[in-house]
Amino acid sequence: MDVQPRELLEYLTGPTTTGDETTLEEILGSRYLMLHEAVEILELKRRDILIDERTIVDHPVETYEAHIRAAEVEFTLAEREGDRAWLERRLRDVESWLQDPQLPTHLRSSCERLLRRFRQKKAGAYSDRREEAEWSSRGL
Repeated sequence: MDVQPRELLEYLTGPTTTGDETTLEEILGSRYLMLHEAVEILELKRRDILIDERTIVDHPVETYEAHIRAAEVEFTLAEREGDRAWLERRLRDVESWLQDPQLPTHLRSSCERLLRRFRQKKAGAYSDRREEAEWSSRGL
């Protein structure tokens, strides 16, 4: 099942499982988010799920599962690169996912494992985003 550019764009700019408002510009400006989206889409394609603006509506549980798997890969890259600022920011996002009433019950433990695993890591201060680096350098 091939993903067409229009459907890919619809997926990337459509509603999210977590209700976040990440823009296409943010995704394209961050290798971590680019990796996240690529893994998420590959996970869905592996299940033969059509990628478009209706993916989350038609396959919410699978989309959540793919999203959490993508987060794990994203966090692993940030960890390997010593990007503590990115990990801290995204772990706050994971905390918000746990507050999401739509989160399938079986995925709560996966989110909690992400928090435990990546909070224990000691990392440097590099950040993928310019504004994150600026905030970090100002102690914010």
